[in-house]
Amino acid sequence: MQPQRSSSAALVHRGDCALYPVEGGFLTREEAVIALAEPDIEACQICKPETGLVDG
Repeated sequence: MQPQRSSSAALVHRGDCALYPVEGGFLTREEAVIALAEPDIEACQICKPETGLVDG
């Protein structure tokens, strides 16, 4: 998860997203779902982590 900056929202990325290297660990599926439900946290528009979180 990329921390919020003054000009943008916090972002959730896939673990292999080239735009933001993992620093410190990964979120669980449940943590990612909760994070993406928050109003000030968004999904990365490049790696689209929400597509892997859909119940199938």
